[in-house]
Amino acid sequence: MVSHGRDRKRRAGRIGKVKIKTFRTWTRWNPKPKFGDKRVKQHWDTNKSPSANLASMGLLALPNDLHNSHQSSTPIQRTTATVVELFDIPESDKPSYKSRFPLSKEDEMYMAKCMAKWGDDYASMFRDIKTNEMQHTENQLRKMGSRYLLLTPSQRRVPVPENIQPLLPGNGSANFED
Repeated sequence: MVSHGRDRKRRAGRIGKVKIKTFRTWTRWNPKPKFGDKRVKQHWDTNKSPSANLASMGLLALPNDLHNSHQSSTPIQRTTATVVELFDIPESDKPSYKSRFPLSKEDEMYMAKCMAKWGDDYASMFRDIKTNEMQHTENQLRKMGSRYLLLTPSQRRVPVPENIQPLLPGNGSANFED
C-alpha cells in the first residue's frame, strides 16, 4: 500500500501536530488583593469594582483615558510641583571609559594611517585594500573618521597626521558656523 508521501509530510510538520489545550489561561479576579500601602488597604471596599475603588480614592483606573473622559463634573485639583533645578541633580562619579575614549587605540591608529594617505576621501580609502586591511565599508570608515576628527586633545592617544590638521574642529576649515 502506498503512503503518498506521509513520511515527508510528517517530517515537514504538516501532519501529526500536537494540539495544546488552552484552558486555564485566565485567572479569577481577586476581590481581596494584597496591598503594600496601608492607606489603600484601609479605603478598599471589596464590594466595589477596582475602578470604583480607585475613583473613590481620587485615582484613575485608566490614566491614559484622562483626555477622553469629559463626563467628570468635578474639576481635577492640580498641585504645583517643584521643578528640579540643575544643581539638584547629582553628578555622576566619573565618566565611563567609552565616553572618555570613543575610539579604541587600535581604531585611532588605523584611522590615522588611512587618513594620512587619503585625507577625508572615504571612497578612495574604501577601495584601497592595503591601507584598509580590515575591509571596512565606506560608511563605516566615514563614521570612524568623523569620530576620530571630533576627539578632543585629552581623548587623542595617537598623533594626528599633518594633512588632516586643517580638518580638525577649531582650525577654521572644519567650522560649520555660518
